Amino acid sequence: MGRVKYRPAVFYTFLVLGAFMVGMIIFNYLIMPKLIGRSDVVIIPDLKGLSLKLAKEKCLDRGLEVVVIGRRNSEETPEGYILEQDPDYTKTLKFGRAVRVIVSAGHRMEMVPELRNRSLRQSELLLENVGLERGRIVRIFTSEGGKNTVASTSPSAGTSVPRSSSVDILLAMQAEPRKFIMPDLVGLDLPFVKDRLEGMGFEVARVVSRRMEEKFPNTILAQNPEAGSCIREGGTIELVVSTVE
Repeated sequence: MGRVKYRPAVFYTFLVLGAFMVGMIIFNYLIMPKLIGRSDVVIIPDLKGLSLKLAKEKCLDRGLEVVVIGRRNSEETPEGYILEQDPDYTKTLKFGRAVRVIVSAGHRMEMVPELRNRSLRQSELLLENVGLERGRIVRIFTSEGGKNTVASTSPSAGTSVPRSSSVDILLAMQAEPRKFIMPDLVGLDLPFVKDRLEGMGFEVARVVSRRMEEKFPNTILAQNPEAGSCIREGGTIELVVSTVE
């Protein structure tokens, strides 16, 4: 019986596969452990959403530093908390290196403009220009004559407030207050009614909660003045609403 002869192609195929397997073994059992086990390389922690103090503590535990490279206003992230980091937490750094971070400066602040002696429309435009919103309008009446103008605001002019905050306006009306028939508010939703009444210049001065599990929360149960009675423009209204707590 003669010797079995292998074709050159088959021989080289086995040779390549053998070399590949040897290379994988060397990489997995010799090279990779050395890379992972390097004592001078550490995994970067995830710092986003952490306070600057806590971020520094977590990095210090791993032999890293934190360097603040900037601050940026944020409506979602509180002041002093991390917005961004570089390198990302999926990377590694050598021991003693620094992670660069951008920290939240909190809400952007705006200054309430001076609105006294301006018309309501002028005041609304000024508030809009600085990123603030018009809040409640409370009307007072005088017979001195002239135009209706803003008497004061809350917060007052010059106060620094977060952007998009509401500014309540006290409007001096140069006329006798109009009279209205009080509508029936029982059964209506408090937030909807409150916004409508305050937008018309009335003040919801008091809201009393009463436990009433068969009613949806914030359903109006009673009102003062009562439906059908007379109320003067700018008057105050008291409401009783349901609660399930």
